[in-house]
Amino acid sequence: MKRIYFLILIAAVLTSLYSCEKEDKLRDESVVTIQKVYQNDLDKWIYENLTKPYNVEIKYKWDANEITNKFRVTPPSMEKTKEFLEAYLNLWIKPYEEESKAGGNPDFLYKYMPKLIVLVGTPAYNEDGTATMGLAEGGRKVTIFDIDNFGFADIKPTDTPDKVLQKKRNVLYRAFHVLHHEFAHIMHQTKFYPDEFKEISKVDYTARWMDLNDAEAQTKGCITPYSLSNENEDFVEIVAGMIDRSRYSNVPYTTEWPLKDAKGEFTNKMGNITGSEWEHFLYSYMLDYKFDEKWNMVYFRAPEATVGYHKFLHKVDIVTSYYKEKWGVDLYSLQKRIDKAITSFVK
Repeated sequence: MKRIYFLILIAAVLTSLYSCEKEDKLRDESVVTIQKVYQNDLDKWIYENLTKPYNVEIKYKWDANEITNKFRVTPPSMEKTKEFLEAYLNLWIKPYEEESKAGGNPDFLYKYMPKLIVLVGTPAYNEDGTATMGLAEGGRKVTIFDIDNFGFADIKPTDTPDKVLQKKRNVLYRAFHVLHHEFAHIMHQTKFYPDEFKEISKVDYTARWMDLNDAEAQTKGCITPYSLSNENEDFVEIVAGMIDRSRYSNVPYTTEWPLKDAKGEFTNKMGNITGSEWEHFLYSYMLDYKFDEKWNMVYFRAPEATVGYHKFLHKVDIVTSYYKEKWGVDLYSLQKRIDKAITSFVK
């Protein structure tokens, strides 16, 4: 039996040696097939302006693998895709790029910006009646919905030039709220913010946030009702809300507001207050009024509003410090850069 095994082994070795020495003649034509992909003008623009310099992949054509089956949505039009991406480059990428370089962290944007942007034409409606406008997944992918409604449809022929500019600015701020929000998710998923933040409104978070209005949310120290869904949404809504209200950061505007006394209490005297839109928002946070016995208008914050106001200021301090210390990004400086970029873009 051992002799038979030995003979079989010898035969196998000789056969393998013969096979190694024998060279098959290769065919002249390649057996590898490469599928040619048609690139339209938009594809070429995306490659030259986004993919090549920033290593960002943009998906706007239909790909069922990128969208969860619970949403019934459609792909965006090429026209709206181009409009959105031009704004995305000039109003989102470039201000972050400039700010990170100025803050001594030039690799910040290239390293952490989402590398895959999926654009969807329609909103993604949820079973509870709300709509999902954006999703961030795994620190790499961001999905933006409702692209087909991007634009300036509410501008009327009778609008003055100043009114047109104002409407355009409003559209752009609203459109990029989602992207600032989702990018902030990537930030805190990469480097955790202080646990102190989670405790400030811990007892106020609720799954029924959609039943509340802005005033009710602000009473609890949150900038929007959605902030009340959980601490992470609370954190990123502050970031997006700061940038949403960056108008007039370069040229502060003046409006008439009630003045404060030496103790910081509001008086019934009115005066001109100068600042950015964000500064005016903080100044007037939960501001209410009543009439005294002489029918003078008296401004004040109710006790619960005052509690919410101080909660919110505490959160803002934590958020701005986190961005400065962890990422070298000054959110107030970023406000000015985005304000400048939008002013230039709409003109």
